[in-house]
Amino acid sequence: MSPRKSLVSMLVVTSICAAWCTSAPAQPVLTIDGPCPGPMRAEVRGALPESGVALLFSPRTGSFRIPWYHWCEGALLGLSPRGIRIIASAGTDEYGYAFFEGTAAPGACGGYLQTLSYPSGNCEVSNVVRIP
Repeated sequence: MSPRKSLVSMLVVTSICAAWCTSAPAQPVLTIDGPCPGPMRAEVRGALPESGVALLFSPRTGSFRIPWYHWCEGALLGLSPRGIRIIASAGTDEYGYAFFEGTAAPGACGGYLQTLSYPSGNCEVSNVVRIP
């Protein structure tokens, strides 16, 4: 291959990679620990630093896009809108970490949790976690 064709090939590969090889922004990660019913701890890592984060509960998973008249308009949740509610909120630290502690009632067992970071204009959702 001639040096010119080699250079052109490198530029094409570099251009394609610039468009396709960029990593997607990391999704916040929610984990929970503890028995249900009983004392539980939920932690979120990788959320937006120094922002607010809400812990959401729903008895079922699903797909729910937050309507236009609420903060975080358009954010897509992995929870069913039937029975969804905010059960706690906290602030994240400079690393995007927050935790929640509480007692899970028997009715929460088998339900699902997800977090929603909610600074103005940029909302992020975590993974969905099943309460044991």
